[in-house]
Amino acid sequence: MKSQKPILSSVGLMLVVSLGCTTPLAGTPTPLPVTPPTATPVLLTATPLPASPTPLPPSATLVSPTSPPPSATITPTSVTPSTLSGPYGVVSVLPGDVLNIRAAPGADKAVVGAFPPTITNVMRTGPTTMVGDKLWLQVQNPGGGIGWVNAEYLTEYAPPSTFCGDARVQKLITNLKTALTTSNGDLLSTLVSPAHGVNVHLWRYGTVVNYDGEHAKWLFTSTYQVNWGPAPGSGLDTIGAFREAVLPKLLEVVNADYELHCNDVGVAAPFAFEPWPPEYANVNFYNVYKPGTPGLDLDWLIWLAGIEYVGGKPYLFALIHFQWEP
Repeated sequence: MKSQKPILSSVGLMLVVSLGCTTPLAGTPTPLPVTPPTATPVLLTATPLPASPTPLPPSATLVSPTSPPPSATITPTSVTPSTLSGPYGVVSVLPGDVLNIRAAPGADKAVVGAFPPTITNVMRTGPTTMVGDKLWLQVQNPGGGIGWVNAEYLTEYAPPSTFCGDARVQKLITNLKTALTTSNGDLLSTLVSPAHGVNVHLWRYGTVVNYDGEHAKWLFTSTYQVNWGPAPGSGLDTIGAFREAVLPKLLEVVNADYELHCNDVGVAAPFAFEPWPPEYANVNFYNVYKPGTPGLDLDWLIWLAGIEYVGGKPYLFALIHFQWEP
């Protein structure tokens, strides 16, 4: 996810609930290795950032597990607890689909097992390797032995109770507000997940655009036009750069006396069958809620802010916007 990537998905909004005591993550998992960005910084003058959007990983096209032929069977390997790291959760895999475990690194290798889309106890066994531009990780196969999975589909897992009690997440949201209100692209880039970037949904069922840290630097100045999909109510496509279409709605919330609700979609529930996308089930979120004007009430706004951990540190994973629909 190294550039702006539009994909069909959802749009919503929300961040986190009140935070309890500061509790560092227990047993912080070994971070997923992150390939250094290869994008060359582009100085924007009158030209927009050449973003070349590409689709997000096609989670719905993973092959269902099948019994591997005898030649593809791997012999169970003993893995001692000291070599394991985790836990990790599966991410960006749709309900009814699976994350295939391969006999060796690469999508063309034999399937030797599978993880369901909501599993949260995936354990790494150490080795990693690159196949083309994809990072592959060796993992413990629940069916026995070891196997390999594409790192794009794993995220460090934090139980909701741990996440909601992590004061660093509240600090992350405060820093996000600062970056947005001051148009500070350099600050924003440090908040974006180095493992997956940030998926921006202006509308829950519209286009999803993924920005990595490098592209996040230019969001306040880039004029790159995006079709964010049909707006609720009118059904008309919303077309505009991030600074034109997304930023004003973010600022309207962070500049208000907003509330934070942890892993709670709140009033967005009646306006989407699944306000928090099921493919993000293992990513915690905060609902950043701007209440409606007293007496009017219907002008509320929400951004759901998904937060993932990379190397045990929280980063911005997704932003999903909601508003009242007539």
